[in-house]
Amino acid sequence: MPVFARSFPMMADLARWEDQNPDNAVRSLFARWAFSGVEATSDAPLRLGVRDGYVNFYVKGQSVAKLSCGRDGPKLAVHQAYVSGRRRSSPRDGAALEQNYVPFDAASLADPATATLINGWIETADSYASAEKRFVDDLASTNPGIIDLEMGLPASDTPGSARVAPRMDIVIAQIVDGTPSIAFWEAKCANNPELRSNKEYEIHEGGFSGPKVLNQLRKYVDWMAEVGRIEQVTKAYKTTAALLLEFHSLFGTDANSRLDCISIWKALADANDPLIVVQPGVVIGNYWPEGCDEQIARDRMRQASASFAKNGHREKLHRNGISVFEANATGVLLPHLQMARVTA
Repeated sequence: MPVFARSFPMMADLARWEDQNPDNAVRSLFARWAFSGVEATSDAPLRLGVRDGYVNFYVKGQSVAKLSCGRDGPKLAVHQAYVSGRRRSSPRDGAALEQNYVPFDAASLADPATATLINGWIETADSYASAEKRFVDDLASTNPGIIDLEMGLPASDTPGSARVAPRMDIVIAQIVDGTPSIAFWEAKCANNPELRSNKEYEIHEGGFSGPKVLNQLRKYVDWMAEVGRIEQVTKAYKTTAALLLEFHSLFGTDANSRLDCISIWKALADANDPLIVVQPGVVIGNYWPEGCDEQIARDRMRQASASFAKNGHREKLHRNGISVFEANATGVLLPHLQMARVTA
């Protein structure tokens, strides 16, 4: 069974390399790290996602670069489009991006000239960020407990299970009465057709009927129900919290140390048995995020927001046990999802 994990090997080696190479590109990337609970700015636009063996830097929810570290030092992978400065010129350009990455080895990352390229990568990647990705970044700006974006789970190898890897948009550490829990949210903009259906949700031979988002959440819940998955996810996000603290210790500042996210990471990393909220919630953006310029889509977002409850779509999700939260503007705090202690 493929294991879900979070890790960053060779952290001590990265620290030694960083100390030996002033003005390196890795430090320049981390200098642009926007911590959870802090609004991204032009000086610090990047969110950090810990993966299994590397970390991913995001701008407005769009991946910019992947950092790993081996015996030869750090390595960075940046999409070819960002390196060449090929910005998106139409909404359909993003779908045409192929998975072609340009590698940067330890020697090139030590060269201060590489650090001067980073702003160009970020500006180009930003042009590919969709409204939904920007909405997720808005949520990261005001929710210090968010510890992961685009949580990709390994495909199940259980007989009869779908071979498609489930994915959750947001992983958040909730602290209630001093007790940490880990919860999950699927983020959708109001104009996303996956939220709507004229039919009730029903699984049948050959597929399903009803809102597509319910089927997405079912696949995730089914994955979590497999033997050992709860333990894997718990361990992975305790590790994530500990790694975020290490990255902060290595690249952060004294001012960062006073942020709410730091105390949340410490609570989760130190928790013996954090709670897991298996059933994800759905958070819906009823506004057009800043940076998107498709005026027609902006108008459709307003119409979709008005019709969601009126036409019974919200109630349909509620009938299937889904917590729904609608964000009408930036600056919202996600509510705590109901905690339930789950054992493997």
